[in-house]
Amino acid sequence: MGTGLFYTGAQGHIEYTDEGFAGSYSDIDMRTSGQFYIWGDFKSNIEYLPKLRLQYLKINTQGDSKLHLETDTSDFPPEFQLAIALFNDKEWPSGLSHNIYDLYLYYEFFEHKTYPSIGIGGGLKSFDYTYNAELILPLHIGDRGGKSIPMLFLTTRYEVPAAQLGFEIENEVYIFGDSRLYDVRAKMDLLFQVDHNTKLGLEMGYRESYYDLRGSDVETFKANMSYRGIYVGVMGTFN
Repeated sequence: MGTGLFYTGAQGHIEYTDEGFAGSYSDIDMRTSGQFYIWGDFKSNIEYLPKLRLQYLKINTQGDSKLHLETDTSDFPPEFQLAIALFNDKEWPSGLSHNIYDLYLYYEFFEHKTYPSIGIGGGLKSFDYTYNAELILPLHIGDRGGKSIPMLFLTTRYEVPAAQLGFEIENEVYIFGDSRLYDVRAKMDLLFQVDHNTKLGLEMGYRESYYDLRGSDVETFKANMSYRGIYVGVMGTFN
């Protein structure tokens, strides 16, 4: 298992349809400091049962985005029409936050061999987003949504016992329906033997996530967002 910080930003756009309103948040370009992540692998003592991978990532970003309201406002009060005229199609300070949860069951082949191990499985990626834009204080608008998507999980790992080094690549991908998602991580870790059953050390890698949600996979919103950057953390193995 491991925990650390993911240094990333957010780029893309979100389209929404909710309670009679339709619009979009485009030109999203937001920045962030290190974001918390944690993951864990769990293996049963019962033979032939798959491994369990649990992951969590929290992302909070701040930046700018352009607001666009498509809904016809001719029947709305004059003050509302004036507000739309002032705010529509302009960039405003904005915030976008995500909670991302992963649960995968997978089988690992060639574990503890002299060549790379291979893991294949599947599971569920669940996420939510909360968006807010500060127009003119104290006026602000916001939106929130979420989705759970079945994902294919692939991983490969190679260890160099003499150097206590490990190299690992993971990919979670969804290519069904109208949406396209992937979440790729490549890392190196350095582990030290603490006792017979425990190793502790550091991990460092690069992560790139892409979410293109549309069509029948979503109901009230569409999103095309990407996150990329390095991550650094501590990890350990407990046998």
